[in-house]
Amino acid sequence: MSPERPKLAAQAIETAATMLKCIGHPVRLQIIELLDREGEQNVTAIYEALGIEQAVASQHLNLMRDKGILAGRRDGVNVYYRINDPRVTRVIDCIHHCEL
Repeated sequence: MSPERPKLAAQAIETAATMLKCIGHPVRLQIIELLDREGEQNVTAIYEALGIEQAVASQHLNLMRDKGILAGRRDGVNVYYRINDPRVTRVIDCIHHCEL
């Protein structure tokens, strides 16, 4: 218990829950970890690095982009994704720190 921490506001809890629900899938966490480690990547690089189907990668990428967690940049036929919300990198840091 940490008495010096103030109580979290209800809105902060709602915002955190929404973000955690969005990233709380193993494939999405792998995508975020890859982008955190390697920087901006196109869809092909992402699905090849993770060993998943292109359609599966695109579905997860689109969901995270729609929620503002990732941002996409089109360059010709390629879409490059990067982390848009720096809070998710702190979640990855926590996972590294608390590896089970």
